[in-house]
Amino acid sequence: MPYSVAKRLGFTKFKPTKISLVFADRSTKLPVGVIEDLHVRIRDTLIPADFVVLDLDEEPKDPLILGRAFLCTARAIIDVEEDIVDLRLGDMLVWFEMNKLLKKPMIDGQTFVIHDGSDVSEDVVEEILANDPLEVALTKPEGEHGFLSEDTH
Repeated sequence: MPYSVAKRLGFTKFKPTKISLVFADRSTKLPVGVIEDLHVRIRDTLIPADFVVLDLDEEPKDPLILGRAFLCTARAIIDVEEDIVDLRLGDMLVWFEMNKLLKKPMIDGQTFVIHDGSDVSEDVVEEILANDPLEVALTKPEGEHGFLSEDTH
């Protein structure tokens, strides 16, 4: 969540964190902090979620990115073939048609990865960033499955 959005929502104190955000261009930023257990409303249901607060130069058009923990809590089902994301909250179902959503503007083409650096040394982070996973997967010789398991062929 951008700092400007958190500020507009009335948040001024954030839990400190050791997380660093790695952007698609491989640049990194340290967040201002974390807001824990902020309730996200989906229709009539509230789901607690944690948000990483980042001080950005420009406020993005889409200020929130939902992570795996939130998607798990919301019992998300992602159907790639049909381009639909279902969120199941009790007996309520909310769905998003991705083919329609993807036609709307993105966040200036930026992609974010959240990495909690508390359990990984700097050497490991540099090694991970040095080997682009997509490049490794696409350039491995046949017979070496890279990131694919044998049964996916």
